[in-house]
This record gives sequence, C-alpha cells and structure tokens, in this order.
Amino acid sequence: MLRLEDVTAGYDGSTVLQGMGLAVGMGEAVGLLGRNGMGKTTTVRVIFGLLRPVAGRVHIAGRDMTAAPPFAI
Repeated sequence: MLRLEDVTAGYDGSTVLQGMGLAVGMGEAVGLLGRNGMGKTTTVRVIFGLLRPVAGRVHIAGRDMTAAPPFAI
C-alpha cells in the first residue's frame, strides 16, 4: 500500500533522512517512534508530498507519487 525506497530528504542543505526504506501493507497499522530529530516529521512530510525527497521514491497503492502535489496524494 505504501512504500518508501531509498529516500533521502532534509532542509536547507541538511540531510535528515538518508536511504530510508519503509513498507506498509494493506490493513497494517504502524507507528513512527524515536527521539527528537530522528526524522519522524520529515518522513510524514515526504509521504504527504509536503517535502520533496532529494533521492528515492514514494509509492502509494503501486503508483509512484514522488513528484505528485499534496492534494493528489
């Protein structure tokens, strides 16, 4: 259902996520846990299309949504 492949993203030249991968299947529930600054919010922003990854792909329901605008996601 949701798949992130080798995602690298960050802000103003600072890398927050590097080579991140995540897979969530149909009917699964997941949680993102971690200390401050570990990339939880950045991951969600990449998934929702609010932040473009520097590298990698975001697939939702089998479609590449990496460059899709937030309203399409």
